[in-house]
Amino acid sequence: MIFKHRIKTLQTSTSAWNRFIYISAKQLWSCFCIIINAELRNCFLTKVRFGQAYYQRAIFTAFNRYPSLFRACADYLNSIEHPKILSFGCSTGEEVFSIGQYLPHATIMGIDINLWCLKQCWKRNHNSNYTFAHRFSKEFEWASNFDAIFCLAVFQRTENRTNKNENRSVFLFEKFESDITLLDKKIKPNGLLIIDHSDFNFEETCVASAYKPLKSFEQNKCHRNRPVFDRHNLKIANEHENYRVFVKMRTS
Repeated sequence: MIFKHRIKTLQTSTSAWNRFIYISAKQLWSCFCIIINAELRNCFLTKVRFGQAYYQRAIFTAFNRYPSLFRACADYLNSIEHPKILSFGCSTGEEVFSIGQYLPHATIMGIDINLWCLKQCWKRNHNSNYTFAHRFSKEFEWASNFDAIFCLAVFQRTENRTNKNENRSVFLFEKFESDITLLDKKIKPNGLLIIDHSDFNFEETCVASAYKPLKSFEQNKCHRNRPVFDRHNLKIANEHENYRVFVKMRTS
């Protein structure tokens, strides 16, 4: 710990040599962590392999993380005997397993771009109604006719929140809109699109005119203390209110 503290103090040194030692030590430590830690290693490899298609690079998740959203979806779909649900950006599977608690007769597909995360999903899954597939797999390409699609804490980059003085998004609106357009094609008429913790506003996308906010959900409009960016990738506010659950009224 003493050695680590001494290295850290070199970061603000007036000596260029000391700052170089700090940067080199930091990079070596990062490389070491990537080598010995499977989770970090696979996040790094996913970033290298998929680049700008890899949006949210933090894999943190939790069971029943969005109870109000899960409950609103279950209430809306209660007349459908076997609803079909997509969890887009399922991480290690907690979202799929949580939705299954609210909709026990649902068929649920979890999609993620990180292969390490998917391996954790496959290991933990004991329900034949749940399936997991890669973002660029044929299984996802062919999947359609969903009654609800969840995109929770997916369309964002951590840097957009931590770099407070940056006014331009490192995650591009065109990528966001492209994926939203793809998901729109997979939702049934009268199906739900659920988006939360996004760097962009869904209502600015080219498919938004085909959707309406779910009025029966009283907590639909939510205040978020996080920046939001416009379709030109420029920050328009450091906090905002947005709807989270939308009903597809017609084909886009």
